[in-house]
Amino acid sequence: MKLLVNGKVVTEPLTLPFSLSFIRGDGLFETILGIDEKIIAWQRHYERLVKSAEKLLITIPAKIDIEVGINQLLKGVIGKSRIRVAALADGNWLVVVEPVESSDKLPSLIKMNQVINSNSPLSGVKSISYGQSMLAVRTAQSRGYSDGVYLNENADVVETGSANIIILKDGKFITPALESGCLPGITRQMLIKDFAVTEGLFNWDQLLESDAVFLCSSIRLLTPVAKVEDKLFESSELGVKLIGEFDQHIRSKIEV
Repeated sequence: MKLLVNGKVVTEPLTLPFSLSFIRGDGLFETILGIDEKIIAWQRHYERLVKSAEKLLITIPAKIDIEVGINQLLKGVIGKSRIRVAALADGNWLVVVEPVESSDKLPSLIKMNQVINSNSPLSGVKSISYGQSMLAVRTAQSRGYSDGVYLNENADVVETGSANIIILKDGKFITPALESGCLPGITRQMLIKDFAVTEGLFNWDQLLESDAVFLCSSIRLLTPVAKVEDKLFESSELGVKLIGEFDQHIRSKIEV
């Protein structure tokens, strides 16, 4: 793991500054994919960080300052990296770069009993107050699954604890609309802009009745789901095609 604090490379994590904002979970973060020394979709990630900061009245560092810091940590890196950028409300900011561990195990999902309020001030914001998201992961893992699916107050599917959701039904790829309260994921944005993925609202039963289910995020990109509770999903030809095309799209463009 490589760490940068307020623009300076830190070799000893114990030198982190005291931060009441960190203790309160008052701040924002982005998780970004790095491939070798390249930052994937950096412009999109920073734009989302700016919008979230405006919503929560937080001042964030200049784009160039964060970018220079990330590039310092990526120097000499080979392979995929997980880049985490955290901007705290008190002005402190961090960048962490660590290798991405590959896994061939496909995700499996359960339905969460708790619901997401689509009108919450944190709706659509990647906040460091991440307890709600991690609750979904811990709940699912305690039952032998990998992640939990949240619905909103209208019983619409929103997202999992760690990713956006896409379903395939009758040849059409559909992801929950932003009005559901889901995070405006960067991979989600690119799939809507450049591929045949549309926004819509669907409930739990419609998710179970779909032909295939996928998760998308900046690190996993696009991944098929193996199981949703007791229902098994087999590989989809259309899904395999989309996954391959999107992976090629990412590798052919750095700023997308």
